[in-house]
Amino acid sequence: MGKMRRNSYTRGLTESQTLAYVLRCISEGKNEEQIAERLDGDTLLIKTWVDALKQIHFVVTNYFNELVITSDGKNYLEKFDSDR
Repeated sequence: MGKMRRNSYTRGLTESQTLAYVLRCISEGKNEEQIAERLDGDTLLIKTWVDALKQIHFVVTNYFNELVITSDGKNYLEKFDSDR
């Protein structure tokens, strides 16, 4: 993923933990603004993660302009949770 900017919440997390956190928020129906609120309002950080999730096909934008987790994203979350 390269070097991601970190805030006070994500500083202690690995990139895979942060990716899983953002993905989980999206799976719960949260939008970018709602996720950013949980991460000190860092909208740039969330946009970067969402773009990365789209590039690896874990998230898509549906016809209502909402973020939706794909089956690949669901599989990743299940594997991430089972590895913990």
